[in-house]
Amino acid sequence: MRKCKHALFNDIKHDNSVIDTNKDIVIYPSSWYYNACVHGFLEVLARGLGEDGDRIIVEQILQDDGKAVISSDLAQAIFSTDDTAMPNGYNEQPIPTELKKMKRIAWWWTVTGYEADFMKKDDRGKSLSGAEMVETVCRSLFHKTAPYSNLAQLSWDKVDFLNTWFTLDHHTGPNNVFCSFCGQEYVPDPEARVYDAFFTRSLSLALGDGPGVFPNRFWDSNPNLTTCKRCRSYFICFHIVQRNRFFINSDSLQVNWYLNRMLAGKLRQNRFAYQVALLDALQYDPQLRKGITAWGLQNLEVLVFERNMVRYYPLSPRLAKMFLVPQISSYISKIRNQEVWDIILKEQFNYLLTIIYKSLRAYLTKNNLGDDPEVIYNPSSIRPVFDLIALSAEIFRFLSAEKGGKRMGYINTGQLRELGATAPLAQNDSMVFRLLELTRLNQKADVYHLLLRVYVARNIEFPKPLARIFSLDSPELFKIGIYAYISGFRPGEKAETEN
Repeated sequence: MRKCKHALFNDIKHDNSVIDTNKDIVIYPSSWYYNACVHGFLEVLARGLGEDGDRIIVEQILQDDGKAVISSDLAQAIFSTDDTAMPNGYNEQPIPTELKKMKRIAWWWTVTGYEADFMKKDDRGKSLSGAEMVETVCRSLFHKTAPYSNLAQLSWDKVDFLNTWFTLDHHTGPNNVFCSFCGQEYVPDPEARVYDAFFTRSLSLALGDGPGVFPNRFWDSNPNLTTCKRCRSYFICFHIVQRNRFFINSDSLQVNWYLNRMLAGKLRQNRFAYQVALLDALQYDPQLRKGITAWGLQNLEVLVFERNMVRYYPLSPRLAKMFLVPQISSYISKIRNQEVWDIILKEQFNYLLTIIYKSLRAYLTKNNLGDDPEVIYNPSSIRPVFDLIALSAEIFRFLSAEKGGKRMGYINTGQLRELGATAPLAQNDSMVFRLLELTRLNQKADVYHLLLRVYVARNIEFPKPLARIFSLDSPELFKIGIYAYISGFRPGEKAETEN
């Protein structure tokens, strides 16, 4: 494997202290990307430690305070070939005889990557040798547009490259530097390639840059994020997490493990959207709810991966508490609309009323102009729109209760919809569109007089639940109430009513 000298380490602070090499590996939670890579690394360990792998990760490695700890004897065995015996009490995914010179962690990474990336390929049924599997995985992950573009040349010996990559740092000797990710001191290799010693585009197409190219995010066009060999072992495990298309991040590696593993399992079994799986997990999983009480409400984040783009949604404590309300999470699960989900994650709750207005108008006209993605449209059923109306009512009820002071009031959307079904108005009535527009503009007096004239003209008593909407101080609940009422209107030129 070719290497080229560089002097970038000369500008980094050095230290001549000596660090004990016989130490446990302690991993602290950090940024979402670092945590996602660590999660992928733990997935590799769980796969490689055999049928007890999941239990070992949960009971021995993940700690209640959020960090992960790998004992020194286990770490030495993981980062060695099978010439180094595993500690007592541990099983392992055996290394093929033809690859005896390969380190355990390198082989486990190959097996996990093969299962993650090639499970759905047509040639999955082919029986590959260990060497062929290594070659297949590396060619898939290291080509020009792959997750780790050009990190390894295709002409290199892949086993030698992986063995070199998965290496524990030497923490003794002069000229130590600090890793930009874990903060630990380590001895850099002055002849290592820039791509091996720093965080660059070869480790992340979305977040990294190439040295010496323009434009880039490096100061003076040179990389400055030093990476110890231990952390870089985590970074080429990101694709294992990326395959799920999302990552839920918190301040605890333990909560991350429970949450993401559970949601990934639900997606594989039921093919639900991750939003639905997340809401179900927050509601019904007792182990996760126990962890959420201690950690998750502090700083949950949702990351959505789309090709080389990452969509980031911080989940505030208020939003996390909201998802724990069964009525709210149930309605979100029913709607299953990406636009609505994005708006809720951004906490732009007032915009839900705009979506309701546009969706009601599309349903009444039986036409979604321009195929607006924000419109929830089913020409044969008003139910999806009503679910959004009911969801909005629950959200604003939650927000009013959270204020702790004056409540915004309460409306029964189901009752209002039933009143609409017996109202002296029909979907095709021209006044319905005027009613809809006046409601959008929050013209409460005009809405009241329009409805009152209709009821008086038909000699029908004005319903008390409908009248109570006009006494609410909240313009949001007023709009939601009228929208719920309109959603109940029957099709036809005239509605059948009783005196």
